[in-house]
Amino acid sequence: MSPIGRVFIVLNVILAGAFVGFSGTFLQRQHVWKVKFEDEHQARDAENKANAIKISNAEGQYASASADKAVVEQKLSQMTIDRDSKADEIKGQAARLASYNDDLKKLMSIAEASKTSSDTALERASQAFKQATDDEKTRDDAVRAKDTAEAENRALKAEVAKLNGTVTDKDLAIAGLTKDKNELQLLVDVATARGFVKLDAVPALAGTVSNVSGRLVTIAITSNPGNAEVKPGYMLAVWDASGYKGEARVTDYDAGAKAAFCTMDIVKGDVKLGDSASTKLAGSK
Repeated sequence: MSPIGRVFIVLNVILAGAFVGFSGTFLQRQHVWKVKFEDEHQARDAENKANAIKISNAEGQYASASADKAVVEQKLSQMTIDRDSKADEIKGQAARLASYNDDLKKLMSIAEASKTSSDTALERASQAFKQATDDEKTRDDAVRAKDTAEAENRALKAEVAKLNGTVTDKDLAIAGLTKDKNELQLLVDVATARGFVKLDAVPALAGTVSNVSGRLVTIAITSNPGNAEVKPGYMLAVWDASGYKGEARVTDYDAGAKAAFCTMDIVKGDVKLGDSASTKLAGSK
């Protein structure tokens, strides 16, 4: 190979190396710029989205503010209407007040005139009263004499009425006593018909309470001096050391057991087993 060919070969090799180096450097720079562009593009997209959200929120706030503004404007309009209505009402009241003041002035004028007329009439009436008083003095003497006579007459009539009332009261008292006697006799007849007996006919019985069931009690007869028959209707007083407890009425009698079955007609205390019973105290309350 000639020297010139060798020179060309060497030049080609050098130029090829320079091209490869230049190409590698250019490609590397192109890749970096591409990455930066994509990052910048994504950042711009994110910023646009954020701005779109802000715009949407701002539009919503604007719409809400517009609605609030409309409500406030409506209220302001109503308040303006109310204010105008109140102003008209105040004007009407002021007109009525002025009319009332005029009427009051007229009434004051009338009252002043009436007062003057009243004073004149009062003076005339006083004079007439004084004249009438002087005239009545003579008439009063005659009236007093008449009243005295009438008072004496009324006193006599009252005395007669009192005497008649006394007689009437006595007649009423006699009638009341007669009625009470008849009613008492009727009560005695009814009590006798129901089995009660007179106290004088009840034998002297004594005993103790042997059983208690509510108002029903059983009394064991421990003393019957005359061995008398115990009949339904007999009353036995029940007592103990604390005092009188009530009245037991005999409803049945078991002669073999010497037990009187009774009902408490009068209860003054708590009847217990062992309490004493006797016909001698029956009827004492």
